[in-house]
Order: sequence, then C-alpha cells, then structure tokens
Amino acid sequence: MSELEEIGEMIRNAMRLVEQAQEAGEQLRNHTNRENLDEFRRQVQELHAELSRLQQVLQHESTYSLDELIDLLSRMFSDHPAAYRRIPPLE
Repeated sequence: MSELEEIGEMIRNAMRLVEQAQEAGEQLRNHTNRENLDEFRRQVQELHAELSRLQQVLQHESTYSLDELIDLLSRMFSDHPAAYRRIPPLE
C-alpha cells in the first residue's frame, strides 16, 4: 500500500472515529453517568490521537511524496525499495 493510500485510510479512520465520538456524546447527553463520560473521553482521545498523526503527515506531505517517488524509482530500477527515507514509513 502506498503512503497516499495509507493517508486515505487514515482519513477514513478519522471519519469513523468522529462518528463514534458523536454517538458517545449523544449517549452522554441522553444518559449522563460516569460510564458514558469515560466512554466519551476515550473516544475523543482516540480521535485526537488519529488527527494528530494525520496532521503530522500533512505538515510534511512534500517529504512523504518525495520519499514515495524515490521508493518507486528505486523499485523500477533495482527491484528493491529505497534504502534511505527522509521520514520513517507510516505505521
């Protein structure tokens, strides 16, 4: 999977997490208790972590794009991925 596809997957995951946080918020609004508050906080923290990761990638999108291009050229000419990357691959 290319890094561009991984970024797309990160965006889809963030959208799913937004929906889950909204559902947890609705549940908290309708039934205010400690369990629902904890679940809402957990959902928001998970969403925050994913959005922070996505922001990091987008702040360095040109570097990721250049690394991906270099990797593609390396695979075309040597059948091996690029040995050096300026930014670690996405996890």
